[in-house]
Amino acid sequence: MKKLFALIASVLLSMNVDAQTTTLKVESFRMGIGEQKTITLDMDNSDLTDAAAFCCDIYLPAGVEIATNEEGTYQFSVSDKDSRSTSSDLVIASAEQSDGAVRVVCFPKDASAFAGTSGAILNIPLVASKDLTKGTVEVSIASQEITNTTGLRAVKPEASASDLIAFLRGDANDDNGIDVTDIQEVIHIMLQSGYNIDADANEDEVVDITDIQEIIHIMLKN
Repeated sequence: MKKLFALIASVLLSMNVDAQTTTLKVESFRMGIGEQKTITLDMDNSDLTDAAAFCCDIYLPAGVEIATNEEGTYQFSVSDKDSRSTSSDLVIASAEQSDGAVRVVCFPKDASAFAGTSGAILNIPLVASKDLTKGTVEVSIASQEITNTTGLRAVKPEASASDLIAFLRGDANDDNGIDVTDIQEVIHIMLQSGYNIDADANEDEVVDITDIQEIIHIMLKN
């Protein structure tokens, strides 16, 4: 009987792995109000090196949605950032849940393991409403489950959270509007050889004449 209990225990242990560093997450990011931005869903599976499938629920703040096509299908795609898989051999399925989360399930068709043990797996195309409020809100990846190639080992990490910093592109003086005073602010920063992330309208990490051009473009578009 003791041998039987020992065998059952060994099987149960083989089905689960205590992997605190194995998780799905997105990095914190900035996103312009009324704009689109593609972020990546990253997986760290250093404690489950043969990870071959995962599912999770993505919770987005009000005013931010995952882009869909004309049929209403979420437009997840394979990320080529870290070469962890290819679009030809990866299955991606997704659907909205009753609590507003978007559940995504992903696995290689041949049940092979993802390449590597860290980095981007999926692209997530986001759309921010013009009604999104400036400030920091949270993106959460919950109900996570990652399994290996045999399906006998599974990890269920805690939810991970990241910051989405919503900003109004071109609002260099932070007055919640885009006008000539923002151009004046950019010129002032340029003369001081300084930097202000709100004045960096084209997000190239430099405040220069191209930011003025971007602000003028935004003013004309609005």
